[in-house]
Parts: sequence; structure tokens; C-alpha cells
Amino acid sequence: MSPTPPSVPRTLMLAATVALLAATVACSDGPTEAGDAATPSTFAATASSDAPGTATAATPASDSGTPTAAAPSPTATAALESSAAPPAPVATPDTGRAMEHIRHLSEGIGPRPAGSEQEREAADYIATQLDTAGYDTQIEEFTFEAERDDSVVELPGGVLLRGLAMQGSPNGEAAGTAVHAGLGRPEDLAGGDLRGKVVIFERGTVTFGDKARAAEAAGAIGVIIVNDEPGLFLGSLGDDTEVSIPVIGVAGEDGDVLEEAIGERISAIADAGRETTTSQNVVGRHGDRCFAYLGAHYDSVTVSPGANDNASGTAVALEVARANPVDGLCVVLFGAEELGLFGSQDYVANHLAGTGRFMLNVDMAGRWDGPVVVGNDDLTDEILAALDNAGVEGFENGAFPPYASSDHVSFASVGVPSVTFNAGDDRAIHTAQDTMDRIDEGAVGRFLAAVDAALDALVDRHANVLAR
Repeated sequence: MSPTPPSVPRTLMLAATVALLAATVACSDGPTEAGDAATPSTFAATASSDAPGTATAATPASDSGTPTAAAPSPTATAALESSAAPPAPVATPDTGRAMEHIRHLSEGIGPRPAGSEQEREAADYIATQLDTAGYDTQIEEFTFEAERDDSVVELPGGVLLRGLAMQGSPNGEAAGTAVHAGLGRPEDLAGGDLRGKVVIFERGTVTFGDKARAAEAAGAIGVIIVNDEPGLFLGSLGDDTEVSIPVIGVAGEDGDVLEEAIGERISAIADAGRETTTSQNVVGRHGDRCFAYLGAHYDSVTVSPGANDNASGTAVALEVARANPVDGLCVVLFGAEELGLFGSQDYVANHLAGTGRFMLNVDMAGRWDGPVVVGNDDLTDEILAALDNAGVEGFENGAFPPYASSDHVSFASVGVPSVTFNAGDDRAIHTAQDTMDRIDEGAVGRFLAAVDAALDALVDRHANVLAR
């Protein structure tokens, strides 16, 4: 669809044509879109840095459009107040709406790994939300080479348990008698005959690499590691570990089934590799060109419903976008982030090369575990100053842990000042425990207020290319 035309100014004002006034009622702000969301009670004072608490009558304007100092007569004022329409509401991000987005993505759809039907379903949902908010929305497909994992454990009777090959494990099938070797400590292995066997270990205490090396040294032909909590997990044998037998991790809830198979013949089949995968970005435009960007990734890892990482960031981006229909601001929700920032890399490669004024990314906004703004130092300083002016507290200039990243990096690589808003260290991400019940509604509200305040300040500073 075409962009919705401007309707009301962001700053509240009374506007009407009054017979007793010869001049036109005007406001110094430029036009913008009207929103329809109720203001969240918790953050009503801080969600927008330029939203006044009380509407006041505007002064008459001169022929040039500049408000004059002269006030209307009491008679004129009374006529204006009696004939003016009610002031239009200022749109502010709504925490309740954001929570419903998180719930739908993490529970209604569930895990959204790149290339899956669930990821595409999430993209369709996001596109509908942006369409409804008045954006010209497109779903842009892209392909990339991605990791796949079809590893399984086959039990007697043809029962299959889903598994994930450990990083560093060779592909292959190991068929033999199942034996249990505890945590893989020396005392757990002492006296046991592992030759030609498939060894089942419990997760914990001993590293995955040390378990695998000890089993192979004792003559085992395959290793299965059972998670110490529900759900599958992604594990690595370590860069310095070389083994020639398949090593597979399985979900914690499958431990009892495997225990019943001790002494029976089972097969551990590691089958992981790379394949061409299709994912998609969802792009919402307001205006003819993109001068600035707001984004988040909506995919999750295979094993996780991804409530915090990153249904929460998606929800914040959608809700801030709904409340801020700014010409020149483009909203991009990225696919395939978890496998290597593929969505944002594709968008940048096809749409821009250093032309954006800024990029605000949101990755994990559902908890309050030490919130940080990560990325360009100058932009971060400007954002933190804007948050301070808006009364939004708690954010600091920070960094991601080693080997962690997010989609702002793709924009930074082509010269766009970019940052990510992040909730801090959450050990449940990338696990089956990243669920809706762990989402802190208050934290979501604070992230909404923060991103909204940052965007307000940046739109004001770049008013030459961004228009409300």
C-alpha cells in the first residue's frame, strides 16, 4: 500500500477554524501520523520525550506560518474552545500489545529456526502487524548456506529420539549395546567394559570433549550425552578435541527412555552438515526512502521457543514502529540471525551502502539482567543522554560476550552508526527454557520507553530527512 498521508502533529494542540479568528491555528512541529494506542500507565511520563502532559490552545499564526505573541480575545478563546474537536492522542508504545506479540511468537508459533515453516509463519504475522500500522510492507526472501542437523538415536522397535551432533563430532552411525557411564568421571568409567559399546553419559561436571575422548580411549564406538534439564542443547567438543566416533546430545526428558534401553542394541546416528536454506526479512517502509532503521530478528534456535531471544525484541520493534510512523524510517525484522546474521547481511548487501543516519536494533528485551546499549560509541552516548532526559534509567554502554553478536553489526559494516538494545546475560537463551513465563512485563515496558525515547531524539536531530 502507499504511505498513509500526514494527519495530526505529534505535539498535542487544539485546531479548528473559528469564525471570530482571521488567522490560522498552527503548531511549530511538522506533521506526523496519529496513533491509537492507550498510554501504558507505568511509563506514561517517559515513553516519549516530546509528549506534553497537558494540551494547550495554540496561538494565532502570522501570514508566514510563524505563531505570533498576540493572544486571542476572551470571546475568541471561548469560541475556539467550544468549537474545537477533542485533541488527537499521542501514540505511545503499549506494553500490553508487546506482550501479546511475544506470546504469539513464542507460544502460538513456538520455535522459529531459519528456513522452517514456523519462521515463515512468524514473518507473515509480522507483516500483518506492520500493514495494520500503516506501513508499506514486503516480505523479501533470500537464500544462504546454513547448518542442518538430522541426528537421531534409534532404539529397539524403531523408536527414534531426536538429537543434535556435537560440534566437532564426525558424521556416522554407531550401532551397539547401550551402556551407562554416569558423568564420565574416572570412577564412573573404572571397571566397565566399553569396547564396541554406545556409551550414555549424563551432562555435567566433565566437559563434552573429555567424555568423548575417555569413551573412545576405552573402545566405545559412539557417545550419547543426556541433557541435565528438559530440551535439546547445542554443545561443542572444543577446538582442541579430535575424536573419530559420533557424539550426540539428546533432550533431558529422553533420559528415562534411554535408561530402559541399557543392555539393548541401539544406534547413534550423527548427521549434520550444510545446505541451501531460504529465509526472509520483513520490511516496512514509511515514505519513499529509508534514511534510518529500526529492527530486530524474529527467528530462534531449533531447540527454543525464543521468548526473550528474540520474540521480545521483535515485539518492542513492532510496537515502537506502530507508535512512530516516521517518513524515512524503515522497520526491518530479520530472519536467520541465529545462524550468522544472514538476514541483515542480505538486506544491507541489497539495499544500502553507508547511507543510513542510524540503526536501532533490539535483541532480547524481555528481562532486566543488566541492560546495555551495544555498538557505535557516539550513537550510544547520544542515546543514553536522550534516555536520561526522558527519565528512563538503568541502561549502560556495554558489550556482548565473546563470540556473540547481533544484526546492528551488519549495518555498522557499511558505515551506518548502529546499536543494539540488549537485556543482559540470560542463561536460558538458546534453550527450551526461554519461555513466556520468564518474560518480565515491567522490563518490556522499560525497553519500549527507552527505544521510543531514543528514536524521538534521533528523529528530531535528523529532521532534515525524517518527518513526523
